[in-house]
Amino acid sequence: MTTLLAACLLLGAGLALYVAARVARLGGPPAAFLDAGRDLPGWTACFLLPWLVLAGLGLDRHLGLVARYGLQASHVAVGMALVAMAALLLWNRLWHAARLAGLDTPGEALGRYYGSITLRVAVLALALLFALPFAADLLSSAAMLIEAVSQGALPRAAGIWLLALGLAVPAIIGGWRAAVLTAAFLSLFLFVLLPGITGFAEIVLPGPGFPAAPIPVGEGILWDRLPGVVRHVAGIGKAVPAEGIFTTLAVSSAALALTGIVLSPAALYFGQTLRAGRALGLSTVWLTGGLAAGLLVLCGPVLALRMAGGVAELAASLQAEEPLAGAGFLLLLLLPGLMLAGFLVTAGALIWTRDLVLRYLFPRLDARTQRFAARVSIAVGFFLMAFMAAFLPLVSAVLATVALPLAVQLLPALLGLSFLRWAGRGAVLAGLTLGCLIVVFTEPPGLILFEGLFVDLPWGRWPLGIHSAAWGLAFNLLLVLLSAAATQRAPDRRERDRLHDALLAATGFRIGGRGLLWALALIWGFLAYGPGAILGNFFFSDPIFAPGPASALGIPSLWVWQILFWLLGVVPVWWLAYRLRFGRTSEESVRPIVLGPPAGLRPPDWLAAGIARVAGRGPRARPPATRAPRRAGRR
Repeated sequence: MTTLLAACLLLGAGLALYVAARVARLGGPPAAFLDAGRDLPGWTACFLLPWLVLAGLGLDRHLGLVARYGLQASHVAVGMALVAMAALLLWNRLWHAARLAGLDTPGEALGRYYGSITLRVAVLALALLFALPFAADLLSSAAMLIEAVSQGALPRAAGIWLLALGLAVPAIIGGWRAAVLTAAFLSLFLFVLLPGITGFAEIVLPGPGFPAAPIPVGEGILWDRLPGVVRHVAGIGKAVPAEGIFTTLAVSSAALALTGIVLSPAALYFGQTLRAGRALGLSTVWLTGGLAAGLLVLCGPVLALRMAGGVAELAASLQAEEPLAGAGFLLLLLLPGLMLAGFLVTAGALIWTRDLVLRYLFPRLDARTQRFAARVSIAVGFFLMAFMAAFLPLVSAVLATVALPLAVQLLPALLGLSFLRWAGRGAVLAGLTLGCLIVVFTEPPGLILFEGLFVDLPWGRWPLGIHSAAWGLAFNLLLVLLSAAATQRAPDRRERDRLHDALLAATGFRIGGRGLLWALALIWGFLAYGPGAILGNFFFSDPIFAPGPASALGIPSLWVWQILFWLLGVVPVWWLAYRLRFGRTSEESVRPIVLGPPAGLRPPDWLAAGIARVAGRGPRARPPATRAPRRAGRR
């Protein structure tokens, strides 16, 4: 199986190299290396978005949790409709804003809209967090799996550098277009592997499968029901409920945290560089909220039951029946993480190149030199990512825990750019700062730092079983609302109004109105993955309105509830995409505007001084004529 798996990985690397070479041979302007000319084909979103979400969830980690906790862990898959709605709303508006005001990156979009250098720096820091520790943790996990199944024939460190090389070379050759096309092609294979491997395992492996047999979990864990709405526990590391950790609030907050993958700088950059068309609706409605969520709901418990003995044991059992099936199962677990790691590093390197190197360090480079600088940045990014994975795996794993919840803290800023014109710079910065602090101190980095230097905190990770993303966002939004109420007439309100007026003229639709449909969507969320999901524990096995003894379905009531609300979850996504027309983008009615300060404004003094020190240049006095007046309240 080791030889066959290596051959499959080499085949994937060869496909990536072929795609990159074809992209490079097609030529095009050198500047297109960085953003594909903002003309990525729509079908890439159709295949890539669903598997970005599954890779962010962690397919191998998710199956392991389902094998340990049963259907209560599988319930997180129902929340994929929430992720699809977030991508639909924010990517559509960010795409139009980028075309209207010439905004090349997420950092530039937020920085120009709010007139804030701090938001630019925050997006750069978040892009770095995803590109290095988060991607390094994914790469390290993939290399550990290969080492385990090869019985040490390929050590973890060697596997890391070989995998990093296979991911880096196509990105260096073909740039952003090659990286996206390669990931989209690999995603297409995964759509076939997940149902194929699940069906094959049920056909050839002995013994009853799910739902004929229960998922073997630890003593006391409720495998076929959600263990309540909330548990009054201090959090992981302090106390863990005996019945399981996936209460309804834990499930809903985990679904909220999963939206962090579509709010990450890399995913937002991907949305900005898509070609106009209707692909956004198809990818979110039918492929993310429909097919990908359905595969996870239907196949996850079935495959998790077979994984009760471990990944290596299931791979060996499949390999004994059919060698290609064993290799396919391992590819199913390896490819999402590898695909996401390559995507994040490439996007992070390009964002840093555009927002820092080409804007502040070397703003006068020609197009060919810009392309060379981008290639150097990609190579350095992959090297640093592999270095962290090989030599700092524990640091990478600890820092990776805050990546998704920190990305969720960008939600108020993105909503302000997209819909809420009353959310000003001060309110967004205050909320972002508080939300990030709450996240850090409810995740391992803050807990380890504080308890190592001072005293033990009374809570652990995810107090009350609620994900840190929800804790941070709750305080974030509260402070934004309070601050925005006091800054309605801020000096930057005029610029915000100009963009929102231009967005309304270009798209012709608002998010408001149709109160009944919004109410139905909220009711669906309450029952699907919110507190109302607790009704699914017994609704179909012991319905409250049915007389007589409990009915025998032969399958757990909670699984029926998950299937039902997965199907119903497609409806609100479809409504947003097609009835409110968020699923299409068009350049026909785009009338460009100039947003914020001119591009030639000098950077802030603190940033200019730092750049001068790094570049080895002393500070140079600027003629008074070249100095632009400071904007009131500029940060």
